[in-house]
Amino acid sequence: MFKNIAPLLFVGLFIGSTVMAQKDSSKLKAVDITSSFKPVLRDAAKINFNATPPVADTSKPRLQYDIPNPNLLFAYQPGSLKPLALSIDTVGIFDNSNYIKAGFGSLRTPYVQAGFSFGDGNTAGINIFAKHVASEGKRDFQDFSNTQVKLSGFYKAAQNMEWDASLAMNQDKTYKYGYLPETMSFPTDSIRQRFQTISARVGTHNIHTTEFGLNYS
Repeated sequence: MFKNIAPLLFVGLFIGSTVMAQKDSSKLKAVDITSSFKPVLRDAAKINFNATPPVADTSKPRLQYDIPNPNLLFAYQPGSLKPLALSIDTVGIFDNSNYIKAGFGSLRTPYVQAGFSFGDGNTAGINIFAKHVASEGKRDFQDFSNTQVKLSGFYKAAQNMEWDASLAMNQDKTYKYGYLPETMSFPTDSIRQRFQTISARVGTHNIHTTEFGLNYS
């Protein structure tokens, strides 16, 4: 039985070497790459810290305070306040007061203010107040002026009745300026703004309270 095995092994080896000898040796050796190498790090495990809030303290502490009882002894007694009306000094001498202010500022700005008073200050009196200020700017029609005049007076008609009156005037004058283009031309009365206010007042009032405790005006 073993005698026939040797020839079979020899035949098998011969066939295998023949098949290997018949392979194509002209083909070059190559390596096929199916995908590029991409190194990727593994996600690191993170440690999550969850803080635990402390337990609420619901106990109410009892605090002891030692406050001494002070004894304040004052040797004086405060007095009560009794407001009194200031009596009018009738022996004073009334003097008329007059003044004049004048000045001049940049951009050709004159300033004049004056005040005059007439009368004895007891039975009759007149006050006159006047003010004027104006200015001229560097641009065309950049001008303005303001004039104020006021006349006020009083007259003691009876023992307990006095009349007072006033008359005032206020005048403002400006211009519309700064229009573009500057080559435009307008009549002066079209860009001038003039406002004038006149006010008057007359009235009467009692000097001393009547026997019935009334005051009128």
